[in-house]
Amino acid sequence: MQDFNFEFLEQLKEQSVALKLLRSPHFPLIGSFFYQAFIRKNRRSVPYQELIALLDHFLSDINESYLNNDGSEKYPKSARAYIDDWISNKGGYLRKYLPVNTDEPECDLLPDVEKALRWLEEMQGKSFVGTESRLKLLLQLIGELVHGTSEDQQSKLATLEQKKADVEQQIQAVKLGMDLGYTNTQVREKMYLIADMSRQLLGDFRQVEANFRALDKDTRKKITLGGLQKGNVLDAVFNDQDIIDDSDEGKSFGAFFELLMHGDMRESMRGDLKALLNLEHSKEFASNDELLQHLYSYLLEAGAKVNGTKVQITDQLRRYIQEQSQDNKRILELIREYEAAVHQKVDQIDNSELLAEKNFVELDSFQAQISQFFSRNLYQVKQQESFELAITEQQSSDEVDLSRLFEVSHINEFELQKQIDYCLQQYQGQATLAQVIEKYPIQYGLDEVLTYVKLACEQMVSANINQEKSQIVSWQTDIQGQQRQLSLPTITFVREL
Repeated sequence: MQDFNFEFLEQLKEQSVALKLLRSPHFPLIGSFFYQAFIRKNRRSVPYQELIALLDHFLSDINESYLNNDGSEKYPKSARAYIDDWISNKGGYLRKYLPVNTDEPECDLLPDVEKALRWLEEMQGKSFVGTESRLKLLLQLIGELVHGTSEDQQSKLATLEQKKADVEQQIQAVKLGMDLGYTNTQVREKMYLIADMSRQLLGDFRQVEANFRALDKDTRKKITLGGLQKGNVLDAVFNDQDIIDDSDEGKSFGAFFELLMHGDMRESMRGDLKALLNLEHSKEFASNDELLQHLYSYLLEAGAKVNGTKVQITDQLRRYIQEQSQDNKRILELIREYEAAVHQKVDQIDNSELLAEKNFVELDSFQAQISQFFSRNLYQVKQQESFELAITEQQSSDEVDLSRLFEVSHINEFELQKQIDYCLQQYQGQATLAQVIEKYPIQYGLDEVLTYVKLACEQMVSANINQEKSQIVSWQTDIQGQQRQLSLPTITFVREL
């Protein structure tokens, strides 16, 4: 068990995706949308375009009901922009991937995000907290573990004889009509226990899939950085076995999926669930719980998705190893050197510095040899030129002062970014261009306004540009204090998540 000391919690605060979600200023939007799109409907993944459409509809409902104090929309960015922010590789909440044999990417929640939302569910409290069923289940698990690992045959026989006597006693009670069954309270308690265990089991599938991917990533890293031959790699990493299948989670999931796909177990579970939903004492409870109504199909869908991922990772890893013996040795060596550089860069540089560093790889030189032979025009007949012989005297023109053309405005873009950041703090994470100019009046005229527009268009500061709605910005010139106004699309700067 992890020691919750100060250093551990300080590091967890900075690295945990779940805590980042709970601290986010946009947590109400993110949490409510993810819960509606994934958790409530128990969807393992959602196509990328469909998720954008769902969020667009979700934002429309929120912006109609909730506005800022100045009347602007609470969430001005587009649905696609928000989704792309949440898919960020560093500290994002979604994983975007391309499924096998499809052209459309899909998105899935990260395990820590689902854990945070499930924790919020538990924080709401329960109308009924049962303890008897959980205590019996706990005692049963302890007994099975003790007797299952014991090598004393006499103890095992005594335990089995006791179970046999209990079963025979129950059979006799049923024959004599003395079996009263469960009370209403016991039925409700067991229904709550079944629902809780089902939700926890379905939630664990995302973590199992993430652990498989992390195991695959670590294995590839060992192969890349090790620089070993194929035989040595197999000995060091696989130990003559498949590392995915032989991991504890791989074995447990393999047994689960085999049990789920067993014909007798499948028919038995379907029949028992159908009978459970039709019981008089549990019908009302089950009718309000969509998960129990489709429990087997949800388990089958989640298990099939994780199993497909495990098989895909295993196949990719096997091909990855087999590439060591291909003929294109030099190409593979260059690829491995590049991958090794990536792993070392990630290990050495902090995440924030890694994001700030844009030039990750540079080429020594690159020059394209361009032949202009085909760029020449086809032969054309020369046109006869005619000249007017009459000489006309050029009219004199008034002298024009061109000194203004040589005046250069020195505008510090970094300073403008700092002004925008300060306004974002003052206006709760978003501020229009008009608000920024009102807080920091224009000093260099139109050039400074256009620099603000440049920052927004190039996304040097995260911004939303609404072409359908215009705004007017104004400033005073140095010459006689004249007032200037400019109408342009509404630009709203927003704080990055």
